[in-house]
Amino acid sequence: MKILDVTLRDGGYVNDFGLNEEAAFWVVELLDKAELDGLEIGYLTGMHPSHIHGENPPGICHAWPVDRIAELAATVTTPLVGMLNPAGHVPIDFDELAQSKLTLVRVVITPEATSDWRDITNKLGVVGLPFTVNLVLASWMTPEEVVSHARTAQEAGADVFYIADSNGALLPGQVEELFRRLRDSIDIPLGFHAHDCKSLALANVIAAERGGAEWADSSLLGIGRGAGNAITEVLHEIDGRDAEARHRLLRGLPEVARQFGVRQDEKMWQQLCAFMDIWPHTMDLIEQIGGEMGIDRYDLASDRLLGRTFSQPPAPEELRQVMGVSRAG
Repeated sequence: MKILDVTLRDGGYVNDFGLNEEAAFWVVELLDKAELDGLEIGYLTGMHPSHIHGENPPGICHAWPVDRIAELAATVTTPLVGMLNPAGHVPIDFDELAQSKLTLVRVVITPEATSDWRDITNKLGVVGLPFTVNLVLASWMTPEEVVSHARTAQEAGADVFYIADSNGALLPGQVEELFRRLRDSIDIPLGFHAHDCKSLALANVIAAERGGAEWADSSLLGIGRGAGNAITEVLHEIDGRDAEARHRLLRGLPEVARQFGVRQDEKMWQQLCAFMDIWPHTMDLIEQIGGEMGIDRYDLASDRLLGRTFSQPPAPEELRQVMGVSRAG
């Protein structure tokens, strides 16, 4: 499974795309260490104005300037991806976009999509930019309608056909069957964008893979519209990727939460402890030691315990020794 992180774009729905340029570059730097297959930086032509609700103008991930994309691409090794919404209102020069070092452009289409998006994909084809067609609101369509859109996307030259469970309504069995039908109907790679409204985003990603999907979207901490997305750091582990690369992500999550203005303290802590496979008594002990040292429990554990394993719950003194701290007083 290829993992495409969408934190910068889908996370924009959490903070009204308020992330500034410095913060966006920092998130990209963090994700670049995770050895992912793609990193979506945000929208290229903006969104429909009705989707922006904040008092302040939206930040860079709402509509990336082409010159800033090129500058960003020069600093990372992970392929950069941008989303182009036909309903967007920011003009774009496709020739300049082709020079920006984006590796993939994602074009959004709706169930009632007209030929407008074909004009966009034709322009992308002319300048030689690979693109996906991303069909949203899949739960509102019959499988036959989804397959029809997929065939149209393939005829248009799409490199990948994506479906998005925008309402988080689909069940794993439905997802798997839908992807099996798609796999039998078209030849290009398939991708899936899940939402976690029924706490099934990760289960649906796994079901999509069983059905033939090759790409999956996810975000750090699952940050995203509504109930959020599949979780990048968990999907990273499910896919058997490098543990140290994952540890680098985990150490950066508190700052990610701060930048997006979300309170994830307890969720992050419980998740970190699950990655370390430690039980509640040890969690309490880490928190106690952190209190003695004046260090946040998450920062203490992620800095000194990630990558270590215990065959049984450690005694207090053993844990202190492993963490390199002495008893207070």
